[in-house]
Amino acid sequence: MPHNPLPRSARRVRVPAALAVTSVLLLGAGAPGRLPPTGDAVAVGAEPVGRMPLGPADVPTHTRPADVLAPGVTYRKFWQGEASDSWAVWVRHPQSGEETFGTRAHADALAASVNAAGFTARVDTFTVPASVDTDSRIVGYGVRVGRFAADRREDAVQAKQALAAAGFTSSRILFTAEDGGASRGPWQVRVITVAPSARVTLKAVHGKDIQGSETVRQLAQASGALVAVNGSEFDISGPDNTGSGGFEGVPQGLYMQNNTLLSAPNNGRTALLLEGLKGRAAVDEISSETRITAPDGATRVIDGINRATGQVLGCGGVGNDYRRSGEDRVRTLQPWRNTNCVDPDEIVVFRPEWGAATPTPVRRDGTWTDPATGWQAQWYANQRDFADHAVDVVMDGNWVVKELREAGGPIPPGGRVLQGIGAGADWLRAHSEVGKAFKPGSTVRGRDGRSVTTPTLSAVAGGTPALVRGGEVWMNPAANGMSQTSCVPAALGPGEKCRANNTLSQRHARTLAGVTAAGELLLVTIDGRDPALSVGATLPEAAEVMKWLGAEDAVGMGSGGDTTLVAKDTLYNRPVDDWGGPLRERPMSNAVVIVEKP
Repeated sequence: MPHNPLPRSARRVRVPAALAVTSVLLLGAGAPGRLPPTGDAVAVGAEPVGRMPLGPADVPTHTRPADVLAPGVTYRKFWQGEASDSWAVWVRHPQSGEETFGTRAHADALAASVNAAGFTARVDTFTVPASVDTDSRIVGYGVRVGRFAADRREDAVQAKQALAAAGFTSSRILFTAEDGGASRGPWQVRVITVAPSARVTLKAVHGKDIQGSETVRQLAQASGALVAVNGSEFDISGPDNTGSGGFEGVPQGLYMQNNTLLSAPNNGRTALLLEGLKGRAAVDEISSETRITAPDGATRVIDGINRATGQVLGCGGVGNDYRRSGEDRVRTLQPWRNTNCVDPDEIVVFRPEWGAATPTPVRRDGTWTDPATGWQAQWYANQRDFADHAVDVVMDGNWVVKELREAGGPIPPGGRVLQGIGAGADWLRAHSEVGKAFKPGSTVRGRDGRSVTTPTLSAVAGGTPALVRGGEVWMNPAANGMSQTSCVPAALGPGEKCRANNTLSQRHARTLAGVTAAGELLLVTIDGRDPALSVGATLPEAAEVMKWLGAEDAVGMGSGGDTTLVAKDTLYNRPVDDWGGPLRERPMSNAVVIVEKP
């Protein structure tokens, strides 16, 4: 679903006064990325060699001299190509709203009903390329009507209106470049390069609170940023996101400031690390564990940080998490991007950064029993699980328990609240004692199993797989929960549990981050959804662009309508929500910012 927070280096967070990040592992070498070179020289990023690897070889690349935004921070723009694709109407199933079908038979049936209504429908096939952990394969089928030239969008609008009048009311207009086939573009690519010796600080920032959202420009202004781009993917409330947890802006996965874990990772997903052990910037697969010790010595793993209890956006959590798979519910601790896994027996810690008050869990209704294990869960038809006897344990900044109350209430200034549902609520009631303190601790590890933490660390979850590793295109979508995500029964054929998705093959606007061999940070945007200016990039195309720019390691941030670049309080790119839509600066969960040092 392509649509879809400020460290102070001198400050050291103490335990138990804060939920700080500590490590029980030895620190060592062998980490991804490279340490930046030392020295006082401020280098400007080298120009890439040859044409930008987008479109056929006869499409030339245009550029202009780099702009120096600050010593060691440059801006470059590249553009090429012209429109060669067409407008069409993507017909969605009139009952389920599904637009990509797991079986050809389902797509053919919809196409037949469209043809019977007097239109000429076709079935397009979507194929994804191979990666390091997935094979090339057909991932679905879509029903389309019309092929209208790039300057004839109004014809597609009229076709959509006619389809709606015939009962196909949820269709949408697209430009076929979205499908990821051969295209001549056009493309606009913008590149911010930060030299390792530039006198700036790299941060991840959010707005007023974590449960809300603000535009990248607002986040840049509040943090005094020279440059800002959108950060992690996040929960988006709206009619097209029926899995929303109801808190617009909650990050999907990892988010850290000042070495403090503000949102736990979807374990094993690729992330961008800033001002950490591995240099100014690094890309790695991150997992974490947060554990509390009760006053009586009992210990328990915390399920989440600053998120709705019982809902694990993107999965990859701990405990008794499960997701919907066809008509079944399957336990999993693996990441599943843009999917809400659920857990009826959780403890989540809320910090003041979350907002003024803890949420009130929704009551459970009905039961479901795992036939293999006999494990019984409470569930809603929308696959969310919540406790019917939730509890809040309210604590001060030293984790000393002040009271136990019904879930949902104020978070004390500087304090913490442990919220439990199901067995988590039972554990808190059994082991909490007013006037006595819990002891918290977290570990955050890279793919080598070693701690990645430093007092200045910021981190944001990637919105894509890894894109480049060791200077070569390298993508791991399965490890990032992007190989199978569609599990809605209406979209499945007989016997299907889930189908693969077309995340790798679709073109969308992209925000990308990479690190060069010299330790430079690259922040890159590729605009999309605009046939006249830029059609976006598939993930393999984005990976090739990052390799061309000199990245040794790279990952994507949020994409589609998220993609935003602000420099010196000016919007540099053109974010849009839909093909041919108006410019719109979307409110975000967080941003990656570059702040000049005094």
